[in-house]
Amino acid sequence: MILIISDKQRKIIDAYFRVLQENPDVTEVTLGMVASKVGMSRESVFRYHFKNVEEIRDKIHLLIDAEVYEKTKEFVESEGYSLFDFIDKELLPLLYIHRDWLKLMHLRGIDYRFQSFLLKKYIPIVEKYLDKVGKKEILSNYFIASIFVKEILSITSTWLNDDNPEPVSLFKEKFMHLLHQSPYDLLTSKDKVNKSEG
Repeated sequence: MILIISDKQRKIIDAYFRVLQENPDVTEVTLGMVASKVGMSRESVFRYHFKNVEEIRDKIHLLIDAEVYEKTKEFVESEGYSLFDFIDKELLPLLYIHRDWLKLMHLRGIDYRFQSFLLKKYIPIVEKYLDKVGKKEILSNYFIASIFVKEILSITSTWLNDDNPEPVSLFKEKFMHLLHQSPYDLLTSKDKVNKSEG
């Protein structure tokens, strides 16, 4: 699915992010402020483009997510393609492209709403993947999918919220390392090293 937006809508979205950078409290951002920043009247933005700032945010969510969602669906429906290869080659580069938007949305507290949006979309897709590969655990595939999606979101948001996030080519090895380690392993590995040195 390709989301087509007009040049004016793109300018309004860019103006929204500029206003967001200037206003630490996202609840104070108004449609009028965004319209003023782009050189339009509030009425024109309201009538022809977005009814309120929530509609602008929803469009941003869709713009960030559209290609990721399509690629993920294609992956689940494909044969013989590793999940970790998909994350490495497809997912991380797409997220990196939108790093500036994602960082600003997270820092201004909009990301929490976006996370709910992503969880609702991606948990069923990962559950479908687990059903397809016949994953057998004492936990349900839904439960495992929920943990997996939340872990991906946690790692990627921490990466992209860095002041200067590493390019995908440098970060992907760390990403895979984190995915292959449990929180227990990450917290106790230093203890294990210290005990072996002692």
